[in-house]
Amino acid sequence: MQNKPSILFVLPWNLATVGGVNQVVIHLAREAARRDRLRPIILCNDWEQENFHVGEHDGVTLVSARLRAPLGGDGPVRNLAGFALKMRKDIKAWRNFIRAQNIRVINAHYAAPGYLLFAAMRALHSARFRLVYSLHGADLADIVESGKTARATNRWMLKQADHIVCCSNDLAARTIDSLKIDDSRVSTVHNGIDLEELDNAKKLSYRPATGGFDKYLINVATYEHKKGQDVLLDAYLQLVREGLDAGLVLIGRSTPYLSVLRSRVRKLALHNHVFFVPDLDHARTLAAIRKARLLVQPSREEPFGITLLEAAYMRCPIVASKTGGIPEVLGGYYPYLVAPDDAPALAQTIDDALFNPTETGHQVRLLRRRIATGFTWGAAYDAYERHWLGEPE
Repeated sequence: MQNKPSILFVLPWNLATVGGVNQVVIHLAREAARRDRLRPIILCNDWEQENFHVGEHDGVTLVSARLRAPLGGDGPVRNLAGFALKMRKDIKAWRNFIRAQNIRVINAHYAAPGYLLFAAMRALHSARFRLVYSLHGADLADIVESGKTARATNRWMLKQADHIVCCSNDLAARTIDSLKIDDSRVSTVHNGIDLEELDNAKKLSYRPATGGFDKYLINVATYEHKKGQDVLLDAYLQLVREGLDAGLVLIGRSTPYLSVLRSRVRKLALHNHVFFVPDLDHARTLAAIRKARLLVQPSREEPFGITLLEAAYMRCPIVASKTGGIPEVLGGYYPYLVAPDDAPALAQTIDDALFNPTETGHQVRLLRRRIATGFTWGAAYDAYERHWLGEPE
């Protein structure tokens, strides 16, 4: 039996998966370990792991276990019935695990079907713990776009939580509107940055390969349509035709959309100008951002954007879309924001940022100050802890 109360952070995938959600969980867990009030445990869903497998990651207890999904395939009702039949055994195993680890709070990140088990345990009063779901954007989109049965099931699941945390005001508003959840049960907690980690990026010698280009622009995002890399390629082509002497580096998590982007690069005859770096680890990604002339994030949808925080702190100028949570990060005054899906405007804004060094330098200094003081993991942890412990905001 663990004497100290524990908090269980839950992910629907492996901790090694590249992406911002994992960064949120890792940094909240590290902050919990530093505060030493709640012992952090990270649990990753692993369909192959029938029992609880306990290990360690960076000094934090790491557990892998199966979280059975109730829906899927062509027969959601049949699958839901199968889930219900196995639920008694699963709940018993989880109740024993929660008791053994003295878990007082479950904070499940990126709403996934397997999290229905926690909601069922709450509804059946089979274990005592506070339940907080954290939404990150794509999970809400998956729920909204799912079938009627899945949407109703996920909505019920979220309603069993003590609280729902969203990473931006924009995402919180969309969650309340699309799922018809009482706004008193939904809050915003902005993500943060680890200042020490970013300072250490200065020591890394890594630089992405850019052919014959000494300078480069960079984009860091999962390769997918909603991130707008295709718009960036069109804007970049215009800039190259106007004489821009800089490569373009696209760092991101591999998806089938990567092949679409590669084909577009060949079609635009930019294969000697554009350099893809799939699945790069976080440390080298930071080093690549630090050495770039400009970070460009032309997203069609962006709930938050941790990369923007990282670039701003490392004094890398930013051009981004005026969408989702991006204006919350960069501030309403920030001049280098463009409407999504507007390649000519994006090209012009990139040109403005590159060739107006006095104004761009001024904006970089203002933005770095804003990020360093307002977007730390310490501040994020303080806000989260109030919801974990049920304290008033």
